Amino acid sequence: MGYWVQSMLSESLRVPYRADDAVGTTVVGSVLTALVGVGVVVWAVLLAVWLPVGLAFTPVVALPSLVLRGYLLEVVDGGIRETVAMPSFVRWGSLVRRGASSALISAIYLLPAAACAGLAVGAGVATVVSPPGFEGALQALTGVVIMIAGFGLLVYGLVYLYVRPAARAVFAASGSVRAALGVRRVGRLAATADYLTGWLIGMGVLAVGPAVLLPLVVVAGIVGVVSPPAALLFLLATLLLGVVLGFVFRVSAAWSTGRGAATGIETLYPAAVTTDADEPTATPRGRPTPDGDGGSVEATPRVQTGRTVGPRSTGEPDAAADSDHGVAAEPTDTDPTPEDEAESDADAESTTDTEERSTDDEPSGFVWGVDDNDSQ
Repeated sequence: MGYWVQSMLSESLRVPYRADDAVGTTVVGSVLTALVGVGVVVWAVLLAVWLPVGLAFTPVVALPSLVLRGYLLEVVDGGIRETVAMPSFVRWGSLVRRGASSALISAIYLLPAAACAGLAVGAGVATVVSPPGFEGALQALTGVVIMIAGFGLLVYGLVYLYVRPAARAVFAASGSVRAALGVRRVGRLAATADYLTGWLIGMGVLAVGPAVLLPLVVVAGIVGVVSPPAALLFLLATLLLGVVLGFVFRVSAAWSTGRGAATGIETLYPAAVTTDADEPTATPRGRPTPDGDGGSVEATPRVQTGRTVGPRSTGEPDAAADSDHGVAAEPTDTDPTPEDEAESDADAESTTDTEERSTDDEPSGFVWGVDDNDSQ
């Protein structure tokens, strides 16, 4: 057990660097992470200053977050299938759609927390405003409601923090929002020891980020006493490092939760973890295609990121590829049977007169270098 935990931890930390385009993927993920942070701040200011403009700016703010959510689903799916490599940012439309589904799942799971928060805020406002007749038993009841709602919010927040990654793993494996909202199956998955181990590793990895950046912030404060411009540059460098580490640690945490959920997912959804042996990144059986078009074929991520190109660029079938997939190549030449020879002799006799009447200068209809099959 200890060796398995150590192996999962080391693999989760290596995942962000186990890809041919790891640098490019990290840059794209870091830029998206920075856009999410800056966009949220700008969006909050616009909502406070000019509400219509802030509402109109909402889709722009949500787009990078949806892409990141969809990408982390791919990372979780890689952990479920034990793919120790960071996926690339390809099929952006699919990432946005799956990210929107992930956001919907999170919103639904947050409804109990929203109810508790609403009760606490409402009771607090009533206590502060204190309308006429609000005294005695009503004030005592309001205090009890605030305590119960606050305690419920705290407890459910911890439950959400633990159960939400399990629901995300179910959705990543099955591609079904309904399955991810199945409380019983998600609860059974969250109750497994492997998932608990993966979740603890993920939370530990996420906690490393602030622990690494805090000393750098302290150093920036010390430098600021001597030289404020140098402290500003040091602080900006620390912020940039924090953005990069934030994306990298989120990838590691998502992979570890997916790896921990693999055993439970295989029991609950066995078809979701079955892949083609000759394509490690193939879409699992039982899941919709990434573009949701019912089976359209799209270039693999390795081709889209420029890692490799197939042997043919004209779209012609490859005989070697067909043989690898177990498809027998169609024979081009076959030995004639006695019946075929008899039919050929009869055809030859029926056209003898026509051939005798043809002259040498008449075109024969045959062009050198062009096969009959190609001419058709």
